[in-house]
Amino acid sequence: MSGSTPIYTALKKFMEAKGLRLHMPGHIGGKSIPSPELHAWAGLDFTEIPGLDDLHLPQGIIAQAQDLLARACGARQSFFLLNGATSGIHALIMSCGEKKRILIPRNAHRSFFGGMVLSGAIPTYIPCELEPELGIAAAIRAEEIEDLLHIHNDVGAVFITSPSYYGTCCDIASIAAVLQRWGKVLMVDEAHGSHFPFHTLYPTPALQDGAAAVVNGLHKTWPVLTQGACLHLGASFTNKMSPGDSPLDLFCPEESEYYSRLAAAYHLLTTTSPSYPLMASIDLARDFMEREGHSYLERALQLSREYKLRLEGIRGIRCYGDELTSLPGVKAVDPLKVLIGVQGIDLTGYQLGKMLREEYNIQVEMTDQNLILAMFSFLHEREDWERFYQAIENIAGRYLAVGRPKEQVYEMPPWQMILSPRQAFYAVKRKVRLAECRGQVAGEMVAAYPPGIPCLLPGEKITEEIWDYLYYLQKSGAHIQGPEEADLEHIYIID
Repeated sequence: MSGSTPIYTALKKFMEAKGLRLHMPGHIGGKSIPSPELHAWAGLDFTEIPGLDDLHLPQGIIAQAQDLLARACGARQSFFLLNGATSGIHALIMSCGEKKRILIPRNAHRSFFGGMVLSGAIPTYIPCELEPELGIAAAIRAEEIEDLLHIHNDVGAVFITSPSYYGTCCDIASIAAVLQRWGKVLMVDEAHGSHFPFHTLYPTPALQDGAAAVVNGLHKTWPVLTQGACLHLGASFTNKMSPGDSPLDLFCPEESEYYSRLAAAYHLLTTTSPSYPLMASIDLARDFMEREGHSYLERALQLSREYKLRLEGIRGIRCYGDELTSLPGVKAVDPLKVLIGVQGIDLTGYQLGKMLREEYNIQVEMTDQNLILAMFSFLHEREDWERFYQAIENIAGRYLAVGRPKEQVYEMPPWQMILSPRQAFYAVKRKVRLAECRGQVAGEMVAAYPPGIPCLLPGEKITEEIWDYLYYLQKSGAHIQGPEEADLEHIYIID
């Protein structure tokens, strides 16, 4: 039903009526807000009054908007997430049941740890395939999952990340086929893949390939305000999987233990004061994607192909693209993620990112020792791609490294879980100097952000390899999240 925006339309009608607001929020439509930008936002900022539905018991405009979202994305049912994708990940992990074993990849976002603390889930980590030049986690293989299922007969669900932060996508169809044979549920953190359903030359959406539940961070790739996300429950774009053959049925409302727990967790975690401007932005963006998403994605695809080729032609620069599909487990690559290796110039990724920011007013998504990651939207114009290309070409020409030795790639070391995430969360902790923490059990998380993938989680042993890696992070200039002291001079341990 392209052109239908029930939430936005209702809010606009209420705003234009100029009624006397004797209800929350306290800004009463923005009269007390001096900023013209925020004043415009506040005009649409209502609460759950008659005619505007109730997020926790949707029967009107919110129910209509969620149904439209489900249909647009090929889901059986969709829920708005107004605390980002994080709350959807938490709810799905909680739906598996208390103290259940979950298979997850180690390159999972830190929100997975929060879900395990809330649920008491026991993680078993799936090895990730690494890109050898950059050392980044690219994908997991169906064979690795099946091997772990043979070892652990108490697995409740498998929860993977695809696409990765770098745009590499797992072979979801093969993984789903394995789990179908074992009768296990496949959940997918597809936070960075919300745009996939709207163009067939982009990676296949996880729902279409057999995932039972998917979380999309809509604000990452759609024209949606930050924190706007959604949770999709199974259905397929095609009819290749019948309901009787698929674990999707575990999420059907009828007589489903998973569904009951999921619904309860969703309501437990979701605010009772939902942001109507945020929901309206999802409503409008879904309508935009249905009407114009394909044409915008087509233009972006052509620009990506052209400029990735040109970037690859710059001396000293490596622009990674579809060749990443040669890596084990990588089925496809998001063309809008532009991954640049800096091995051939006399700069680190951190330094290149700083120069782009300070000299060219260009802010990239992330920087690392050996790379930068630029996230292009399908809304970027040709001049935006050209501006980025010209800046990279200019800097590379000034800092070309002749005979530069190859930088050492520090791979994330192996981990050793001593306590479950929930046990570690509630354990008594004390602070020690980093130099004194070898052999101890970590009491706090350490993650370089972005992408927010932990190298150390509470309850894990700080081995010699982990200790060396923490020192590497400390000296690298990475932005560190998790520990109380971001400079890592001290760290909490569990006695």
